[in-house]
Amino acid sequence: MATPDWVSKDLIQNALRSYYENKEITLLGYTSSAAVPAGDNYTSDIFRTSVTYQTDKNGNRHTISIIIKCSPVGREQMLELTKQVQFFVKEIQMYKTTLPALYDILGEYYTLSAKFIHYTEEPHTLLIFEDLGKLGFKMHNRQTGFDLHHCLLVAEKMATLHAASLVLFEKDPGLYKNYDKGLFSQNEMIAAWITQAFASLIKTCATWPGYEKYSKKLEAILDRVVERAIACSSPKLGGFKVLNHGDAWVNNFLFSYDDKGQLKDCKFVDYQLVIFTSPAIDLHYFWATSPKIEVRREHLDTVLDRYYAKLLYVLTTLNYSLERIPTKKQFRKDWISRAFYGVIASAAILPLVKANSRTDASFEDLMANNSEDSFRHHAYNNERYRKHMEYLLPFFDDLGALDFY
Repeated sequence: MATPDWVSKDLIQNALRSYYENKEITLLGYTSSAAVPAGDNYTSDIFRTSVTYQTDKNGNRHTISIIIKCSPVGREQMLELTKQVQFFVKEIQMYKTTLPALYDILGEYYTLSAKFIHYTEEPHTLLIFEDLGKLGFKMHNRQTGFDLHHCLLVAEKMATLHAASLVLFEKDPGLYKNYDKGLFSQNEMIAAWITQAFASLIKTCATWPGYEKYSKKLEAILDRVVERAIACSSPKLGGFKVLNHGDAWVNNFLFSYDDKGQLKDCKFVDYQLVIFTSPAIDLHYFWATSPKIEVRREHLDTVLDRYYAKLLYVLTTLNYSLERIPTKKQFRKDWISRAFYGVIASAAILPLVKANSRTDASFEDLMANNSEDSFRHHAYNNERYRKHMEYLLPFFDDLGALDFY
């Protein structure tokens, strides 16, 4: 799979000239391939591109691997959704202004993501990043999910992002002006997707022996799903707010390891859904989509406690007054009150996480096709999804998230 025709040699050459501040750079050639398989990404087209260029007239050659992220031109439904929900507007703002400001706060050598090389919005939206894969970072298997060690590292990185965002908001709140809405917002296509996701889960879990009661509970709240989604993701008046990544699932974290295979570092990718609200949003989304089942069963308190401890540690390091931070009891109370966000993620996102990689794994097919051989039918009826939901449905019910009100 090559980059689209509109991703031209001149475009890449100009990107490198701008990034390296060298107008003598000449692009000699490049090759591209899909960076992720079907089913691993839905809102954009992503390519790994090897570029050969020379930096001066003496012919000094260099090769660099970059990641090119393009708007989904040719997939009109998803392209329209990315425009309506401003996926790329948010991501460009994050990489251009917000992340550099966060790095200024955290320190020169602390980074949360890949280096940002270039962006353009003509003729279509495109972003270029360094290739973290060449630095030893790897994507985890989304169907397997994270063990406890990976979950704890993610919790620490998440807490670091959240803590730095508090300090930045005090310095420059204007940087957050586009971050008031996340994925589950008042949008016609989003509403249709969420409603359809719940309907699919209702139909599926009604066939699982012993889970019929959850199907009935979900059906009772179906008409209010969108309303409750917006409510649980919205900040409370005077409530604790941080900059959430907003799409914290397996594929949006890349990990590096030492020579013995031990975890070293973790970086975020994909900032299209950032939202300034309660940290419970990132935590519920992550918990619903990413850990292994045994981690969910045994280590919820461990992960939440690690997150909270790291949040306090980073804020203390940054000389932020802890008097303005919720107590652990207040933090957990807010987390419980927003548990419905995890229900939404488990109904709308988790099926895609656990599904097989298929050529028809697309938002368009998910919305339009429900035949027995369709991607949607597979996503909601595969055994991996069922096993996770057999744990998650009682879990959310115990938190009161499935109650009608």
